[in-house]
Amino acid sequence: MQRLRSVISALAFWGSVTAAASFLAWDVSSVFFAASRPGVMGATVTAAAIDPGAEPAPDGAMALRPRFTDGRLPTRLVIPSAGIDTSVEELGIVAVDGDVQWETSWRAAGHLITSALPGQPGNVVFAGHVSVADPRNVAVFATLDAVRPGDIVEVHAGGTVYRYRVTETLVVEPTATWVLRSQPTPMITLITCTKDLRARLVVRGELES
Repeated sequence: MQRLRSVISALAFWGSVTAAASFLAWDVSSVFFAASRPGVMGATVTAAAIDPGAEPAPDGAMALRPRFTDGRLPTRLVIPSAGIDTSVEELGIVAVDGDVQWETSWRAAGHLITSALPGQPGNVVFAGHVSVADPRNVAVFATLDAVRPGDIVEVHAGGTVYRYRVTETLVVEPTATWVLRSQPTPMITLITCTKDLRARLVVRGELES
């Protein structure tokens, strides 16, 4: 209980954390620091975040989210070269039985609430599933491996379409936290599992317009 109170107190802090983000999306043993944008809490969390095999948080789990509505929050993600056109949900932080973890998006791409907003300096991060067992869910990033450098990723937010040009695609270990760190220039990071679910496929790009 004391641990939960400490975590909730940390999550309640609002402000801009200048340290680079080093949270890990799937390693249950990692301790990560979420770099905040203005208006979003900074936090220290020990948990599995965006785990492709995770079960939905149980009923009654306490969701911790920003207390604002920003017209620039992303609502749609389009990658023409891969045939991807999906809605976007905000991934908040959930406290479950004293542990803290990221929510999982099962039918859309998930935008990490502590990452940058589209078009802003920093790293705007999206995660999605490459495969799903339940037919009611959607593997929104099933074809992410078709993306190549030079391809365009479109992010719709607040009536504006932000275009990012892909600069690299890479496969990393689940412990490669550096791909989620904030950057001084506007960039995008898309993350899913590899088809064998053993590693992470990462697509990165820079803002073009």
